[in-house]
Amino acid sequence: MGLAALLILFYHLYPIPRNDSILSVFLRYVITTSYIGVDLFFFLAGYMSFFSALDDNTIYIRKKLIRIYPLFIISCAIFVFMGKISLPKALLTLLGIELFSRGGGSFLWFLPAIMIFYLTVPLYKKLQKKFGSFPVLLFAFLAWLMLILLLEKTVSNHSINIFMCRVPIIMLGIALAKYEGKWQKGYQVIVGILLLCSGVLLAWQFSYPGKTDFLISDIFYILTIPYVLGVVLLADIVFSVGEARIFAFLGKITLELYCFQMLFGTLFFEWFIVLTKNGFLSFALGAALIALISYLWSLVYRQLQTKYFLSNLASKDYARIKINKQ
Repeated sequence: MGLAALLILFYHLYPIPRNDSILSVFLRYVITTSYIGVDLFFFLAGYMSFFSALDDNTIYIRKKLIRIYPLFIISCAIFVFMGKISLPKALLTLLGIELFSRGGGSFLWFLPAIMIFYLTVPLYKKLQKKFGSFPVLLFAFLAWLMLILLLEKTVSNHSINIFMCRVPIIMLGIALAKYEGKWQKGYQVIVGILLLCSGVLLAWQFSYPGKTDFLISDIFYILTIPYVLGVVLLADIVFSVGEARIFAFLGKITLELYCFQMLFGTLFFEWFIVLTKNGFLSFALGAALIALISYLWSLVYRQLQTKYFLSNLASKDYARIKINKQ
């Protein structure tokens, strides 16, 4: 999650170099394709859902709502106060309607999108338990493929594809979680390098410098799946040796970082660029300030969660288990 958070910050805040030096071309490519931070998050969300305990679906959904929506509501309220969005549009955003009508143009589109996924997890795992992992994965993929092709042919607004084209990476996350700890390191390195190299080439061809559409709108998200998987496999090797503290820290506040960089990222960068006249330093200072705000929010909110929300859910869960045992 930490790497995903850093890539998202990089994508939204780091200034794109304009000259044609090798370093500038490399940085432009990395910045332009850093949107894969979102794909990494979706993959990991699918991956971790495989290990989620779903003794009570209602409690699972409520925990996810409690984790996501208070931050979402406060972020929208701040944006309304800043005059960046109207109150009616903020309400449509919170309901997820803006996600369907404007896609990535919807403020914090990622939050209702990930909530849609969490809502489907209980049903997916129930089917998985009954029919097995591979048949359910195959059925889910075919259902997704038929739906996205149908939407491509029948509707003119394909904004929702910013999420729909990320569904395969979520399904791969769920599927690959089954093999947790079963990969041989040497084999994982080889597969990771092959996927990364092919993914980099595909991203270069279809999403750099402009993003290509054919067959399906926003198909470049699908074509960069090897890029994402290569990063996942190689990062897993690196972090198994010893995860850098910065990534562990960022991983704990990924959602907060996503929200606060959308709220204040550009503003902070403009402040620091006036003070420092240096793009890299302005990015570093802005990212550090956003991380600090995100960390302070997470400390306060997790205390409130523990005291008021999760403790109440835990007591209900305990009571339900006790009744079942009787």
